[in-house]
Amino acid sequence: MSIVIYTYHDPYKIDQEPYWDEIKNCPYFCSAQTLVNGLRSHYKEKFDGGRVSTVKILTDSLYVDWASTAWIVKQHTDIDNIINSGFSTDLSESERINIGRAFLFNRDDVFTSIRTMFELNVDPSAILKNKLTKEQRFILSIYQKILDSEMKKDFYLARSLAEEEIDEGLRRAMTAKQEDYDFSDVNLDTIVIHGVHQFSPLLLRAIEEIAKYKKVILLINYQEQYKNIYQTWIDIYSAFDCEIQNFDGIEYYPVDVSAVSYDGNLLAHNIGKLIGGHKEDISVRKPYEIIEFDNTTEFASYVAKVFEDAEKKDPEHPMNAMKEQIYAADSSVNDILKVYFPEQFGERQFLNYPLGHFFIAIANMWDSETNGIIISDINDIRECLGAGILAEATTGRLVSTFGKLEALFDGCASIDDMLSRIKKVRKNKKYVSDEKRQEYLGHISYYSVSSIELKELEEALNELEELASFFYEDFEKRPSNFRRFYKKLKQYLQEEILEERELSEEFTDIISRVLSRLDEVENIDASASFECLKSTMSLYLVQESKPGKSANWIVRNFEQIDGDVLRTYKERDNSILHFACLTDEDINSVKQREFTWPLNGDFFEVAQNPVDWKYQVYVKARKEYKNFKRYALIYGLEFNRGNYKLSFVKRDGDQEREPYYLLKI
Repeated sequence: MSIVIYTYHDPYKIDQEPYWDEIKNCPYFCSAQTLVNGLRSHYKEKFDGGRVSTVKILTDSLYVDWASTAWIVKQHTDIDNIINSGFSTDLSESERINIGRAFLFNRDDVFTSIRTMFELNVDPSAILKNKLTKEQRFILSIYQKILDSEMKKDFYLARSLAEEEIDEGLRRAMTAKQEDYDFSDVNLDTIVIHGVHQFSPLLLRAIEEIAKYKKVILLINYQEQYKNIYQTWIDIYSAFDCEIQNFDGIEYYPVDVSAVSYDGNLLAHNIGKLIGGHKEDISVRKPYEIIEFDNTTEFASYVAKVFEDAEKKDPEHPMNAMKEQIYAADSSVNDILKVYFPEQFGERQFLNYPLGHFFIAIANMWDSETNGIIISDINDIRECLGAGILAEATTGRLVSTFGKLEALFDGCASIDDMLSRIKKVRKNKKYVSDEKRQEYLGHISYYSVSSIELKELEEALNELEELASFFYEDFEKRPSNFRRFYKKLKQYLQEEILEERELSEEFTDIISRVLSRLDEVENIDASASFECLKSTMSLYLVQESKPGKSANWIVRNFEQIDGDVLRTYKERDNSILHFACLTDEDINSVKQREFTWPLNGDFFEVAQNPVDWKYQVYVKARKEYKNFKRYALIYGLEFNRGNYKLSFVKRDGDQEREPYYLLKI
């Protein structure tokens, strides 16, 4: 079949485009869930049910194993074992050791980079090694080692999919969010990919495979009048090496002065003319306002007030009730908001409960070399005592006792050290009979602890050491150590926690889903270092939020603008889109790295020169992200049908910043 690129001029009138009959009844995949929501909000039943979903769901449905927890954990262990094996490279021994340590410290980046190389099907023989950094030569050696060994099967990605596999993947994608979706009347001969600017290698691979049997339509918005702004899309989509079909249509111009959105629409129009070199055509109806926040904390306080008001209106769906939706060119303010509103950023996860803290804390303290607990941070002991796992007469008493004794444990490096000091306190209390000395000792907090409390703490510390040994003793010396650990963990959660403890309904549900996740990995045939186990704990212990329960943000990023503007059409007077962090630094620079370490632009553009179009699209898209943010701002102002606000953060540390230069002009 084929890949074609269609444009549309007005996001509110896609159903009036000449190709509408082609796309109205086929699987439809959007760049983000917000775009899915926006299309459903505006077009109602025309974008129904499971037929309209996201490209992430598409790739997960086509490449099920690649997205599975079991495969991801196995890949982590393979990489860890190669680095720890002392494999030969063209680096000196000292360089190999030092870089290996850096790679183990940055496990997640290295893991993502290796997967990217497999997704792109990088050919090691086509790489100019003399153009690589030492770190890139090292990761190339790891990649080559995997290709030349049995581990290759753990990174297997089918180079081709049969038509039956693609059809099954499409059906799986359409029922991912709506299990009972009836796709019997859906046309599987055509699929649409809508609004993607940042193509992942896996999505490009999927597009290529689907296009062998079906017509793939790539759908993008395009405005000829703002061609300089939209050039970022043309540059990326031209790399597909197929014609971009720009259908005739009426360009949008702001003409309705009475519309609540008019001033914002006009501002977008003026910025568009300015970028196009037509400054003389700019018409200013009235000056626009831009809010100045002194720093990110002040901006976060502003957002928090908007969110708190929304929570009062609709506690179940506060994001929908926010009087203004906020989009930031730098959405790192969410890191602050996460502290104030943890429930909004996903339901409380297993690792955020005291029980989860217990597993993190004992993993932090366990030393695989000495095969025992080493205390480097006494707070790890506190976390374990407060988890509700160790026996205590009343809930919270162990932590309370520990608080009185904490000064006693200063400098303790092991549980034996702690027990030894408790023993001395018990001995002193027993043999000091002089009243004055007893009175003196009574002023020291740890001598005010009763003998019963001391005994209870001793027993808890011994139990803690036994539990740590149960999970981790001789971990690195045993074959299939990951499988052994998962089975022990599953057994413990099932028999000692779920069946024996009184748990809340919410936490019971989370434990049940942790157990379900452990089903995926409990039989995994893998052995690796204890540090690798620690780094992958979140993969099977952290659970996704229930659909619709919460978002993972309060301030959205610019990639969510194009979907949300569609929802302003029916809300109009009641909607406000707030575009924030509008400085040159936040729009023109890309705070998130273009590529994961140790890969960089030179690795893709200098050290190799493949002709594969998928490779070209991926690299071009990554390099174009900063231009996307400029486009998204103008798109949001132009097609917003409600009110708008603009703001920027003046200070970043000691640096003072000014509004985005286009707004200043």
